[in-house]
Amino acid sequence: MTLAKLPKFSKYPTLTYPYLKCNLSEFNFLNHTKYNFNNSYHNLPYDPYILDKTRQRRYANYNIRVSDSNLITINHTGKNTFSQNVSDSRKEEREFELIENPGDNFLIQYLDLATRLLLNNTRVKEISVDVHQVRQICYPKINSHNSAEGIHQDGADYIIPALVLNRFNIRGGVSSVYNNRKDQIYRTMLGEDEFIFQDDRVLYHYVTPIRYYLSDGFEEYGYRDLLGLDITIVE
Repeated sequence: MTLAKLPKFSKYPTLTYPYLKCNLSEFNFLNHTKYNFNNSYHNLPYDPYILDKTRQRRYANYNIRVSDSNLITINHTGKNTFSQNVSDSRKEEREFELIENPGDNFLIQYLDLATRLLLNNTRVKEISVDVHQVRQICYPKINSHNSAEGIHQDGADYIIPALVLNRFNIRGGVSSVYNNRKDQIYRTMLGEDEFIFQDDRVLYHYVTPIRYYLSDGFEEYGYRDLLGLDITIVE
């Protein structure tokens, strides 16, 4: 994978908006690299800050440095607390269980890709990346919300709100990107291995709730597995 083959931010229709919609297949990710990480979703703890048990979650933070020759060095910091630079309740520091294997091959490759996408659109030397491993869970009469705040920003510099890894027995989960006036500029339902990368300083985002729909199995629940990234520029 070379920087020259990575995409630039989108034009809509003539103005450049700082977002990208991508699929891992564009970057030659091999499915077998996801196997162990996908399995780790089956034993995620419930998010202690979501009382109706519609979200499970683990967390990790990484320091990523870029050399003058674009050599990328990724280090897990061991930090287990997270807060957001926003004005609502998300500004309060929260504590989460750490991702089981922070050196997982798939996860490190994904962080490397996210860093290279960033470098292809702006120049940085060092970033801090918060990684959120989330399973949204819905039931026949209970939906799962991942944007309870409504149309919002996350308080980071750049974000990947969700790389979707699995959808099971659900409908919904439609992602939208908005400009700084909160006019919708893009809308899509992310399928497996798809994600949106965007500048969180000037754009907003939202995802509709997922709702149970018996389609993939006989279980009376559905879920959406995702990886979210909050990217803060250090230098």
